[in-house]
Amino acid sequence: MKAAGFVVHPARETAMAAAKRLSQWFEERGVEVRWFDPANGDARMAGDFAGGLDLILSVGGDGTFLRAAHVASAVGCPILGVKVGRMGFLTEVEPEEAPPLLDLVEAGRARIEERLAVLARPESGGFAPQWALNEVIVEKRARHRLVRLALFVGDVYVTTLSADGVIVATPTGSTAYSFSAGGPIVTPAIPCLLVTPVAPHMVFDRTLVIGADDTVNLEVVGDEPGLISADGRESLELPIGSRVGIGAAPNPARLVRRDDAPPFHALVREKFGLPGGER
Repeated sequence: MKAAGFVVHPARETAMAAAKRLSQWFEERGVEVRWFDPANGDARMAGDFAGGLDLILSVGGDGTFLRAAHVASAVGCPILGVKVGRMGFLTEVEPEEAPPLLDLVEAGRARIEERLAVLARPESGGFAPQWALNEVIVEKRARHRLVRLALFVGDVYVTTLSADGVIVATPTGSTAYSFSAGGPIVTPAIPCLLVTPVAPHMVFDRTLVIGADDTVNLEVVGDEPGLISADGRESLELPIGSRVGIGAAPNPARLVRRDDAPPFHALVREKFGLPGGER
């Protein structure tokens, strides 16, 4: 291992303290350490930061991990999530548990799990393609208005949705915003995309589950423009008449996993406090 990068929760002192302790592990082994500045979050700066890295460590919660995953996507670098704060679905280890896993990474024996990500591409330009591990959302711009979105799967017209927005989520993102909007929980091993309307003003209010090889095309129709954002990053304008295609990204997220990591459904039980008892 020649170089490692840190993406740290910017407002959590405990996260920065944990990251500085872990940076010593690399420095003792002569590994270059870089620190990502969230203020320089555009694609070019992320690519410059990630170039040549062998590993990116996210230190914080799931939001920090999503930021790190976006940075890592520029070069396909693996990511290790170090948990500081509340339990999430993406962070893998507590700070004190990280060194043994780093030993495995250095030896080339760590387990790497690839997760489906999505890429949103505008049909007629206007912004750079937007990569997301959890979801892309197209939503209304005005608080007291609705956005009308013509929904296509590939070239097949499905319906026109009048709603606060539409989420296109991955299985990894099925426990995030899509779940809050009434979507199903999907194990990350299933290759699919979830299309979930947000507060639809129509009878049809269900999630569509489509194949990972399909593309969701959304066209802004009606009288109100929309906004698009990926994994909660800065929203971008979608004028009336614009169209965006959202499908599986060619570069998945690559997560460093412990061999004894809890199964996904055990995390679901713990995260949502599901009732249970002795069997």
